[in-house]
Order: sequence, then structure tokens, then C-alpha cells
Amino acid sequence: MQGRKYTRNMSSIATSWAVLALAALSACQTPGEGIPSSAGSSRQLAQAEKLSKDQQYSQAAQQYEDIAAQSAPDLRSRLLLRAAREWLRADNLQRGESLLRQVGDTVPPPDQALRGLVAARVALLSQRPDQALSELDRIPQPMSREDAPAALEIRTKALFAYGRPAGAVITALDREQMLSDPAEVMRNRRMIWDGIQRSAATGVNMQAPQGSSRQVAGWLELGRPALTASRNPYAAQPAIDAWRAKYPEHPANDFLSQQVVPQLRAAVTYPAQVALILPLSGRQQAAGIAVRDGLVAALLQQGPDQRPILRIYDSASGGALAAYTQATNEGARFVIGPLLKEEVATLVQSQQLTLPTLALNYPTEQLTTVPNLYMFALDPEEEARQVAARIAAAGFTRGVALLPKNEKGERIQRAFAAEFAQHGGTLVSTRLYDPATVDFSQPVTTALLIDESRTRANALNSILGSKLEFEPRSRADVEFIFVTAEPSKGRLIRPALRFHMREQVPVFATSEIFEADTRANADLDGIMFPDMPWMIAPDETSTQLRASLNQYWPSRARDRARLYAFGYDAFRLVPLVLSQSTSTPTSQIGGMTGRLSLDMTGRIHRDLDWARIANGAPQLLEITPVADSTRSIDASAPLTAPPTR
Repeated sequence: MQGRKYTRNMSSIATSWAVLALAALSACQTPGEGIPSSAGSSRQLAQAEKLSKDQQYSQAAQQYEDIAAQSAPDLRSRLLLRAAREWLRADNLQRGESLLRQVGDTVPPPDQALRGLVAARVALLSQRPDQALSELDRIPQPMSREDAPAALEIRTKALFAYGRPAGAVITALDREQMLSDPAEVMRNRRMIWDGIQRSAATGVNMQAPQGSSRQVAGWLELGRPALTASRNPYAAQPAIDAWRAKYPEHPANDFLSQQVVPQLRAAVTYPAQVALILPLSGRQQAAGIAVRDGLVAALLQQGPDQRPILRIYDSASGGALAAYTQATNEGARFVIGPLLKEEVATLVQSQQLTLPTLALNYPTEQLTTVPNLYMFALDPEEEARQVAARIAAAGFTRGVALLPKNEKGERIQRAFAAEFAQHGGTLVSTRLYDPATVDFSQPVTTALLIDESRTRANALNSILGSKLEFEPRSRADVEFIFVTAEPSKGRLIRPALRFHMREQVPVFATSEIFEADTRANADLDGIMFPDMPWMIAPDETSTQLRASLNQYWPSRARDRARLYAFGYDAFRLVPLVLSQSTSTPTSQIGGMTGRLSLDMTGRIHRDLDWARIANGAPQLLEITPVADSTRSIDASAPLTAPPTR
């Protein structure tokens, strides 16, 4: 369904949905109602429902699957739908989507609402908000008490993802009227807060529609303070205070007091002394200096009375372990660094991690959880996995890859291929090119099987003894092209692809292909890639920080910008790491290198923004599916499935 359908008045859509949902509250049913069962299966159903209520979603899903395996065919689809719902709640999109495919499109009337909700959630998690909205529109009305809030939650998130924050806020407020549990109300407000924060970051229209209530207008105006809280918490409190003065009666004030303000306070609370261990001499000196300067920039964002003592140690002079020991002896309470893989490995092997330590790389060997160790890295393999997941979410299943023939290129290829295979995709061709080459005709034609096309034509000419008219054709099963290349190489690869591809095919890349402030990026037009907000975000906070770097260190802004942002976020991550043992843990922060979250093994994960290069400049795509490269560039345009060949 085309995105234009959703340009109509979001206020009326959300209101009509709320009326339908509210009218359905009398048509409530229990989760297992309508499923005939024996005494044994009744106990299993009750257990599955209890597991779901206790938020043990994976166990509940498996229980529903076990019951389905023992049930008659006419009941199996009902149970599999419930299992799919639980897998999605457990963030297992692959399993939930697989069960939905088993159930199919046609289900009995009692299961149509649940199937619609599951399908809508699958589409939303697959970054297809337009399809999620379409699935919701097909759900029969009226809805049950159980289903209506779930449907409005999905609709809210889909509208935010689709760049319609006003409609999303209206829908969420209608949903809040159905909630009686204070904790659920607060969770609903968290959903609005996260949505307006992301919307403000992408520069979409945050104006309240004409005739909106003060409640709707207030939430939308809170978008900019919410973004400031995410990007630069040191400056957030004045913006929030100004908003509160304008909207003293707004219900969001309770949410701010209970959740946002405590987290802001935690985000700027540091231990008394922090040690920074970096290579500040030797062959990695330039990288170490860029990280140091970024970290110091973040430190200076704090007021003088809030700043911790920062002591900096050169790991290149005596080794990372000696620097760590010296920092401990001199009173450090937290350690940031070291930077190099081998340095991190040495530190881990020493078993002397006595302080909370944020290493700025991953060791060469895979680790189990190590006490006091947290790891943050600009990992190209994790980035490749995000590219693969997005391509799969767009509906593409077959593509080719062009990567440099070196250790880094091979690691990226393995990470991409493995992630893409998990989503059911296949790389039909992979070509590793010489990083020193300046002529990409050969790797491109080989990857696209154009050479084979020429060979077949030559063989046919030899057999017939005559020269036939021939136009080389690229292979017909390529739905996308994945590229990893430095900017100078990317600006050669992209024209070669245009020349040899008869039909335009979407081209995806890792962030390495893009460098800011260069007119030559026009040669990369159409390429889609993930990158850190520091490089591509249009919001005011990001722009101001980039301008500051350009003013004081113009050469570093051009050559080491990502490492500067890396250092900036390393300092900001200290409270996130320390908050895990407090009563108000912070689950994630909106950093300059991405949306940063900490997992149970101590790894920091980066969720990147997406952009397409247009006229040499990055145009942010948010999480809305990327448009086909043959269309005009429109961040709100949905992606159609690839044509059947």
C-alpha cells in the first residue's frame, strides 16, 4: 500500500480507531477462550498464559508451540498465532515471522484479530510501518478489551516510524484512556517520549495540527527538549524547565519527574576520578589523540563543579597494563581504555581488572562475561549485520557483494552473509577486489556475470560462423548490491555499477564509504548506508557539536571525525555503565555514535541512523523503509517488494 494513503488527517484516523476500540470493551474474552482442550491441555494453556503474564515470553511461546504440536489441524493455527505473539514479545522476530507464515493469510473469524496484530507487529519490527498500518486496517471491528490497546500501541509506533508524530501522539493519548494500571500509563508515556525524541532527531514536522488540544501540542513541543536530553544531557534541564513553565498542567510532568529527571541526574553523575588510557605516541598516536579530544570535549560540556578529575595515560610508552596499574595506584575510580585489540587482550589476561573499565575495543578472542569489563567499539562487523538486517527487512532476498580483498573485508563479508542467511537471504555472488585498484570494471562485470554473458555470445558466434548483434546483460536475479569501500574507491565503484547495470538496483554500503564536506560525494548519489548521528544527523545539537570541531580542529573534523565522536560517547557512557547497579538504571542513551545500549555481557551496541546520498549530501531516512533507488528521493516513501523475475 502506498505511503500517500497516510497523508490524510491523522487526528481523525486515531480518533476513529479509539472509538472503535472503546466500543469493543464489552466484547472482551480471555486469552484461551474458544480453544477446546482436554484437562491436560487446559493445564498447559493456563501455564502458557501465566508465563506470558509474568513476562516470560520465550517460555510461553514454546509452551504454545508444544500444545500446537499435539492438537488437531483446526486448532493448530490458533495456538501457533499465540506462540508467534509471544516470540515477538520476546524480540524473536525470526521465529515469530516463521510461525506467521505457517498459519497463512486465511484464518477462522475468531483468530482474525490476533492474526492481524501479529502480522502488524512483524511488519513494524521489520521496519515496514506502512504494511503495519495496512494490517491494522484489515482487522475486523469491534475489537476485544485485550486487543484494542495492543492495536493502538502498534499504530502509534508505526506512525512515529512513518514520520507522522502528531498522529502518533493522538493515537497514544487515545490508548492511554483505556489504561487503568499506573505502570502501564507510565509505559505509554515512555512510548510517546521515545517517539517524539526520534522524530525530532530526523527533522520531521513537529507542529501540532490546527485545533489540537494543549495535551497534544505540549507533547509535540517536548520533542526538542527530549532530543537535547538524549544528545547532550548537560544542557537538557533548562530546556525542560522552560517547557514546564509553559505547560504546568500537562500530564507529562509526572513522567518527567518520575523517569526523565532522575535519569538526567544519573547521566551527569561521575566518579570523583576517571583514568583515560590511550596510545598517545607511536604509530596509533593520531587515533589516540582524536579519541582523547572527543572525550575532553564531552568533559567540558559539564559545569566546573560537576567535572571529575581526568588523568590521561599513554599506553604506547610502557604498555596498557602498566598504565592501568598506575591509574589504580593514583586513585582512579573508573578506567576508559585501552584502545587497541591487543591491549584489551593483555588487560583481560592479566586478571587485574579491579575497577569498572570501559575498553574501547574488543579483544581478539571471544569472551564470556568478565567482571568489571565493559566494551565499546566502532565495529564494522556489527555495522555489516545491521545492513544485512535492513536489506532483509526491505524484502530483498538475493544480492551481490563487492568488498576489499583484505582481512577487514573478509570479516565484513562473513558477518553480512551470516546475518543475511538468518533472515532467509542469499548472496548469489561475492567479489573481493584489490584495494589498490582504480579500475572496477572487472570486479563489477564478474560479480554481475556480464563476462559470462560475453563468453556465451562469443561461443555462439563461433558455432554459427557469423557475428550476431549482442548487448551484454547483467544477471537477472540481483535485487541489491552491497558494497564496502573507502570513499575514494566508492566514487569509482558507483559509476561502474551505473554503467554496467541495465536496470537500476538499490546499492547499500557501510559507513566507510561516506566522508563529509566533499563535493565528490555526488558520484555516490543513491547509495544507502548506516552511520553515526555525528556524521549525518540534522538536529541542532549535532550540528552545533560538529561546528565546534570544525572551528577548532578542522583537519581532525575531516580525517578523524568518527573517532572524535567515539571519544565523546566514551565519556558519556560512564554513567550508563555505573547505573546498572543502581535503583534507576539507564537502558540506553542517544549518543553521537548511535543509540547506545548495554547488554548482559558488558558489550555496548550501536543502533545507527540511515541515510541516502542525494546531490552529494546525506538525507536521513530514519527507520522508514528505504525507497527503491529508481524513485525520486523521499524519506517517507515506502519500499515496494522486489519484482518477481
